[in-house]
Amino acid sequence: PPAPAPQRAPAAAQPAGGPQGQPVFAVYGVGVDDAKDTVWVTNTRQNTVAVYRQADLSLIKQFDPEAVAHARDIAVDSGVGKAYASAATTPNIVVIDTAGLTVAKSIPIRSLRRGAAFSALSLSLDAAAHKLYVVSMSTNEVAIINTQTDEVEKVLPVPGAKGSIGISHDPRSGRIYVAAQESDNLVVLDKDGKVIADTPVGAGALNVVFDPVAQRAYVSNRGAGTIAVTDADGKLVANLGPAP
Repeated sequence: PPAPAPQRAPAAAQPAGGPQGQPVFAVYGVGVDDAKDTVWVTNTRQNTVAVYRQADLSLIKQFDPEAVAHARDIAVDSGVGKAYASAATTPNIVVIDTAGLTVAKSIPIRSLRRGAAFSALSLSLDAAAHKLYVVSMSTNEVAIINTQTDEVEKVLPVPGAKGSIGISHDPRSGRIYVAAQESDNLVVLDKDGKVIADTPVGAGALNVVFDPVAQRAYVSNRGAGTIAVTDADGKLVANLGPAP
């Protein structure tokens, strides 16, 4: 049978000039918790998140609107029983207890740039090492959070990137892969923040995922309608598409 649609959103939660008719909680980011057989999603336009059952995608809990400001991405570290949602219009990561399904705290991230505010966008979780990688679009930085302590361990600048929005990592080497939509490139950093590669990948580079087995990075380019593929060193090896 078809999966259920997201829950209808209250009219008060709709943005000015939004779609007419029956509004829904719009799903942007997705994370899974196999330990509890749940799927977590962000409802970006309504500033909140929701939890579904994996078996049939039935709704377990819809958090109230405004629970997470412009919730963009979500990742679940089942080993510590926490879900992490990026509050994109703020420098905060919101932490949710996956057992009680309650908001536990917020983790503020301070930018290294004087007078600038970190803006948390995409996330990449290393569950084995309990590290959460967070990219900032406003400051072109990457923060690394210890999910056992919820402390920010370090913040790294991403030279050559503008509009950094997507992030992934290699759990073996510690390399960090950042997609930047305004500079149309993929920047590869080593674990200490040294630039390994700055690769043009296509218009509107929106996100990236790294496959540690194949040692390939896949970058979705929203403007170009393509998927750029690079090796672990950031060298372009394929360009898939364009797609509609």
